[in-house]
Amino acid sequence: MVSLGVHGKAKYTTGTRLGTSQSWEGVLAEHWSHTEGDLGEVEVRDTEVIVMLDGQLPIRRRGDGQMQLCNAVPGMIWLCPNGVHEDMIHLFGDVRESMHLFLPAVPLSQTSVREIDIDLDTVQLKYQGGFRDPLIEQIAWAIRAEMIDPAPAGKVQAETLAMALGIHIVRNYSNLAPASKPLPPVRGALDPRRLRRVTDYIDAHLGEDLRIGSLAKEAYLSPFHFARSFKEATGRTPHRYVTDRRIERSRTLIGEGDLPLAEIAVKCGFSSQAHFSRWFKRLVGATPGEYFSICHSVSTTSPYPDGMEGNTVDLTTERDGDILSVSVNALDQDTITADFEKAVLNATRETDRVVILDFGGTTSIGNRGLQAILLIARELQSRDARLILCALTDRDREKFSVTGFEQFITIEESRAHALTSLDA
Repeated sequence: MVSLGVHGKAKYTTGTRLGTSQSWEGVLAEHWSHTEGDLGEVEVRDTEVIVMLDGQLPIRRRGDGQMQLCNAVPGMIWLCPNGVHEDMIHLFGDVRESMHLFLPAVPLSQTSVREIDIDLDTVQLKYQGGFRDPLIEQIAWAIRAEMIDPAPAGKVQAETLAMALGIHIVRNYSNLAPASKPLPPVRGALDPRRLRRVTDYIDAHLGEDLRIGSLAKEAYLSPFHFARSFKEATGRTPHRYVTDRRIERSRTLIGEGDLPLAEIAVKCGFSSQAHFSRWFKRLVGATPGEYFSICHSVSTTSPYPDGMEGNTVDLTTERDGDILSVSVNALDQDTITADFEKAVLNATRETDRVVILDFGGTTSIGNRGLQAILLIARELQSRDARLILCALTDRDREKFSVTGFEQFITIEESRAHALTSLDA
């Protein structure tokens, strides 16, 4: 991998580097603050994108004889292509926080270039500063978040963002007119065979350092085309899918109860047990230890595997606009499992703002039911929707009261109470 950001220390003589990214492919991210004064004279060796996040000051700079002066505010961007000689940069105040994204000299891989039909020999990036671009700003904030609090599949996300940033810069800040190089349409979802290759690869390497390039290779596609076709096939970005699979695998291993949490963290691709605990709590709503207690506090005795005949739950749905009510009649507490979760989510719509599960005051919820309901709540929360449980047995109400799930789930006495609370 080509070293990136080698000119940063010589250039930012008044600055303090607050952090730097991990070993991502295609981008180096650095988090800086800068004090007032003159910066160093350098010849830029990479393509550099600077996004100011906090500060308000005039900034003057000159590169290859081009003078630029702007009154900088948060969100303002500067682009400096490879090979530009910057002989003057002066800050008339402090930049409290900025992101510096270093891309290769030509910020596109050969495969990406082929995707959008660009001849690299004709591309010349602009030396441009003091402009706004919502997409670039959004990418900078997303990469900053990944640096500060790495996600379970953060490298896949960062490398996908770097690819998108490179394509955006070439199409919008070069001598090529954006309209002349439109993005090609998505060629369709991954076919089942290639999708299975990718998902099998992910499952076999969950504990390893997954990369967007490795996943694309399994699909015999460029990373650019793969990321879009994968989302078309699954409804999820590659990094979201990997994150979900790591959480799902960890839930399974916790439920089996055979491994310590530290070992589960490693097997599922988390950098440490603390990293695992933090993200498990964020995405599941309970710590791994709390989840273990839920899974193992009561033994399950159903003679039927999940989804087998004899282990059924009846669901009746009723819709009122964007409110879905589901009446639950379970024959056994162990019937509310993953199949129940899928059935409820399949009945929902993307536009639903509330889902009410009405247990009729008689249905008993077992430990696997708690897990299924929590996953329903988390999925609804990701859609900005709410889950309301009503008519629980006293035992189940008490069980939910100690789970810490109140931030995801509302409990009401009855469906009528639930609907009244929504109207209030």
